[in-house]
Amino acid sequence: MKKRERQAIIRRVIVNNAVHTQTELVLLLDREGLDVTQATISRDITEMQLIKVPDENGHTYYTFSTDRPIDGESKLRRNLNGNVIDMTINNQFCLLNVLPGNGPVIASLIKQMNYDEVFGVLSDDSTVLIIASTIDHAVEVRSRLAELGAE
Repeated sequence: MKKRERQAIIRRVIVNNAVHTQTELVLLLDREGLDVTQATISRDITEMQLIKVPDENGHTYYTFSTDRPIDGESKLRRNLNGNVIDMTINNQFCLLNVLPGNGPVIASLIKQMNYDEVFGVLSDDSTVLIIASTIDHAVEVRSRLAELGAE
């Protein structure tokens, strides 16, 4: 089985179960028909950026780092500030040219914000393409990002 398929199953197991330990995850994956070692699971947990958060009883369980409550706007502001070279709009597209290495992080943060105006976000190392639902929404997104420090 390919790593991508295994990690998709891990994702499903984590979403559907409160998994407290790597050993517990290995057992749950065994029930899914996957024969994996704890070392493999440990690498997957790191690569998938799974984190442990406390439940209402104080016990910790695995979840995805984007599932934890964060102040996404502050994080986006920090990453936009000083990293955006320029920002342009063409129809419903908003294009950010950013310093090399910042494209994926900024794109991920914009996705996490779940802006209603944003249809999708694509990026490479130094570019972020925000696809808005309409031309007016592209203008709104540009304004919002400018307020957060993109210019």
